[in-house]
Amino acid sequence: MTSPEAKRLWRRAIKEHFNCQCVYCGNHYELHELTLDHVRPRCFGGEDLTSNLVPSCWNCNQAKGSQNWLSWMRRTFGITHREGLILQHIQ
Repeated sequence: MTSPEAKRLWRRAIKEHFNCQCVYCGNHYELHELTLDHVRPRCFGGEDLTSNLVPSCWNCNQAKGSQNWLSWMRRTFGITHREGLILQHIQ
């Protein structure tokens, strides 16, 4: 398997792990419609690790930017059960 192919499959596996659902808004999308968001932004030392990447729709990814995910999510959506999904994934 080539490196680009391995990366594509890895990214796909993360999206499929969450059933092609944006972890922030909870909406379902096609694989190609989801981006991967760094829970801990790269500008704050976040790495390209499975435990730091979650599927996000484009709108949520752009709106969150480099903000703290939990603060942004609560301001935007209130407290939801999706917080637990993210916490379980990143620990």
